[in-house]
Amino acid sequence: MSDIKKSNRKESKLETIHTAYSIRKAVTKLAENNFYISETKIENIIAEKIKMFPDDEQKRIKDRTYEYFKQQIKHSTNKVIDYACGISQHLRIANTIFPSYMSEFEERRLEMDRAMACCNALQDELQYIGECLYADLNRFTNLVLEIQKEFNMIKALRQSDNRFLKNIK
Repeated sequence: MSDIKKSNRKESKLETIHTAYSIRKAVTKLAENNFYISETKIENIIAEKIKMFPDDEQKRIKDRTYEYFKQQIKHSTNKVIDYACGISQHLRIANTIFPSYMSEFEERRLEMDRAMACCNALQDELQYIGECLYADLNRFTNLVLEIQKEFNMIKALRQSDNRFLKNIK
Protein backbone atom coordinates (compact mmCIF):
# COMPACT_ATOMS: atom_id res chain seq x y z
CA MET A 1 0.00 0.00 0.00
CA SER A 2 2.80 2.43 0.82
CA ASP A 3 4.39 1.76 -2.60
CA ILE A 4 1.21 2.97 -4.29
CA LYS A 5 1.17 6.16 -2.25
CA LYS A 6 4.83 6.71 -2.93
CA SER A 7 4.38 6.39 -6.70
CA ASN A 8 1.48 8.86 -6.73
CA ARG A 9 3.15 11.61 -4.78
CA LYS A 10 5.62 14.15 -6.03
CA GLU A 11 9.32 13.33 -5.67
CA SER A 12 11.20 15.51 -3.22
CA LYS A 13 14.56 17.15 -3.71
CA LEU A 14 15.93 14.65 -1.21
CA GLU A 15 14.71 11.67 -3.26
CA THR A 16 16.41 13.13 -6.30
CA ILE A 17 19.70 13.33 -4.39
CA HIS A 18 19.27 9.79 -3.00
CA THR A 19 18.62 8.45 -6.50
CA ALA A 20 21.78 10.22 -7.70
CA TYR A 21 23.77 8.46 -4.96
CA SER A 22 22.16 5.15 -5.89
CA ILE A 23 23.22 5.68 -9.52
CA ARG A 24 26.74 6.54 -8.42
CA LYS A 25 26.92 3.36 -6.34
CA ALA A 26 25.64 1.22 -9.25
CA VAL A 27 28.13 2.80 -11.67
CA THR A 28 30.96 2.15 -9.22
CA LYS A 29 29.89 -1.49 -8.96
CA LEU A 30 29.85 -1.80 -12.77
CA ALA A 31 33.31 -0.28 -13.00
CA GLU A 32 34.62 -2.61 -10.27
CA ASN A 33 33.45 -5.51 -12.45
CA ASN A 34 34.95 -4.09 -15.67
CA PHE A 35 31.40 -3.49 -16.97
CA TYR A 36 30.95 -7.26 -17.37
CA ILE A 37 32.88 -7.09 -20.61
CA SER A 38 33.08 -10.45 -22.33
CA GLU A 39 36.75 -11.42 -22.33
CA THR A 40 35.91 -14.41 -24.50
CA LYS A 41 34.47 -12.15 -27.17
CA ILE A 42 37.53 -9.91 -27.04
CA GLU A 43 39.81 -12.93 -27.30
CA ASN A 44 37.83 -14.16 -30.33
CA ILE A 45 38.10 -10.72 -31.99
CA ILE A 46 41.84 -10.65 -31.39
CA ALA A 47 42.26 -14.22 -32.65
CA GLU A 48 40.38 -13.29 -35.83
CA LYS A 49 42.35 -10.06 -36.22
CA ILE A 50 45.83 -11.54 -35.88
CA LYS A 51 45.13 -14.13 -38.59
CA MET A 52 45.50 -11.33 -41.13
CA PHE A 53 49.10 -10.70 -40.06
CA PRO A 54 52.26 -12.74 -40.56
CA ASP A 55 53.28 -14.98 -37.66
CA ASP A 56 56.13 -12.69 -36.60
CA GLU A 57 53.68 -9.74 -36.22
CA GLN A 58 50.89 -11.57 -34.40
CA LYS A 59 52.22 -11.23 -30.85
CA ARG A 60 52.76 -7.49 -31.26
CA ILE A 61 49.26 -6.99 -32.71
CA LYS A 62 47.72 -9.14 -29.98
CA ASP A 63 49.52 -7.20 -27.22
CA ARG A 64 48.59 -3.87 -28.79
CA THR A 65 44.94 -4.84 -29.08
CA TYR A 66 44.78 -6.02 -25.45
CA GLU A 67 46.40 -2.72 -24.43
CA TYR A 68 43.77 -0.83 -26.47
CA PHE A 69 40.91 -2.56 -24.64
CA LYS A 70 42.63 -2.01 -21.30
CA GLN A 71 42.98 1.72 -22.04
CA GLN A 72 39.37 1.98 -23.23
CA ILE A 73 38.10 0.35 -20.05
CA LYS A 74 40.21 2.71 -17.93
CA HIS A 75 39.03 5.73 -19.93
CA SER A 76 35.38 4.68 -19.78
CA THR A 77 35.65 3.94 -16.05
CA ASN A 78 36.87 7.46 -15.38
CA LYS A 79 34.16 8.98 -17.56
CA VAL A 80 31.20 7.09 -16.08
CA ILE A 81 32.35 7.77 -12.53
CA ASP A 82 32.81 11.48 -13.34
CA TYR A 83 29.33 11.68 -14.89
CA ALA A 84 27.73 9.81 -11.98
CA CYS A 85 29.48 12.14 -9.51
CA GLY A 86 28.42 15.12 -11.59
CA ILE A 87 24.73 14.33 -11.18
CA SER A 88 24.79 14.58 -7.39
CA GLN A 89 27.36 17.38 -7.38
CA HIS A 90 25.30 19.67 -9.59
CA LEU A 91 22.11 18.84 -7.70
CA ARG A 92 23.77 19.73 -4.39
CA ILE A 93 25.05 23.00 -5.81
CA ALA A 94 21.60 23.84 -7.20
CA ASN A 95 19.97 23.07 -3.88
CA THR A 96 22.25 25.50 -2.05
CA ILE A 97 20.95 28.39 -4.14
CA PHE A 98 17.76 29.97 -2.84
CA PRO A 99 17.08 32.56 -5.52
CA SER A 100 16.13 36.10 -4.65
CA TYR A 101 17.48 37.56 -7.88
CA MET A 102 17.11 36.44 -11.48
CA SER A 103 20.83 35.68 -11.74
CA GLU A 104 20.55 33.27 -8.79
CA PHE A 105 17.47 31.65 -10.34
CA GLU A 106 19.35 31.21 -13.62
CA GLU A 107 22.41 29.78 -11.84
CA ARG A 108 20.23 27.28 -9.95
CA ARG A 109 18.55 26.29 -13.21
CA LEU A 110 21.91 25.96 -14.95
CA GLU A 111 23.16 23.58 -12.26
CA MET A 112 20.08 21.41 -12.76
CA ASP A 113 20.71 21.52 -16.51
CA ARG A 114 24.24 20.30 -15.84
CA ALA A 115 22.93 17.43 -13.70
CA MET A 116 20.56 16.47 -16.53
CA ALA A 117 23.45 16.68 -19.00
CA CYS A 118 25.44 14.29 -16.80
CA CYS A 119 22.51 11.84 -16.92
CA ASN A 120 22.50 11.94 -20.73
CA ALA A 121 26.29 11.67 -21.00
CA LEU A 122 26.31 8.73 -18.58
CA GLN A 123 23.70 6.88 -20.64
CA ASP A 124 25.70 7.60 -23.79
CA GLU A 125 28.93 6.27 -22.30
CA LEU A 126 27.19 3.12 -21.06
CA GLN A 127 25.83 2.59 -24.58
CA TYR A 128 29.36 2.95 -25.98
CA ILE A 129 30.73 0.44 -23.46
CA GLY A 130 28.05 -2.05 -24.40
CA GLU A 131 28.47 -1.71 -28.13
CA CYS A 132 32.18 -1.08 -28.59
CA LEU A 133 33.73 -2.87 -25.62
CA TYR A 134 31.42 -5.87 -25.82
CA ALA A 135 29.85 -5.55 -22.39
CA ASP A 136 26.61 -7.28 -21.54
CA LEU A 137 24.00 -4.55 -22.12
CA ASN A 138 21.42 -6.56 -20.17
CA ARG A 139 23.42 -5.80 -17.04
CA PHE A 140 22.96 -2.07 -17.71
CA THR A 141 19.20 -2.04 -18.35
CA ASN A 142 18.07 -1.31 -14.78
CA LEU A 143 20.74 1.34 -14.37
CA VAL A 144 19.78 3.07 -17.61
CA LEU A 145 16.13 3.09 -16.48
CA GLU A 146 17.20 4.55 -13.13
CA ILE A 147 19.21 7.26 -14.90
CA GLN A 148 16.18 8.11 -17.06
CA LYS A 149 14.01 8.28 -13.93
CA GLU A 150 16.56 10.61 -12.34
CA PHE A 151 16.60 12.80 -15.45
CA ASN A 152 12.80 13.09 -15.28
CA MET A 153 12.87 13.87 -11.54
CA ILE A 154 15.43 16.63 -12.08
CA LYS A 155 13.33 17.99 -14.94
CA ALA A 156 10.24 18.06 -12.70
CA LEU A 157 12.24 19.67 -9.90
CA ARG A 158 13.52 22.27 -12.35
CA GLN A 159 9.98 22.95 -13.51
CA SER A 160 8.74 23.32 -9.93
CA ASP A 161 11.32 26.07 -9.46
CA ASN A 162 9.08 28.38 -11.45
CA ARG A 163 7.43 29.06 -8.08
CA PHE A 164 10.42 31.29 -7.28
CA LEU A 165 9.74 33.58 -10.24
CA LYS A 166 6.94 35.53 -8.51
CA ASN A 167 9.35 36.61 -5.72
CA ILE A 168 12.39 37.36 -7.91
CA LYS A 169 13.74 40.88 -7.72
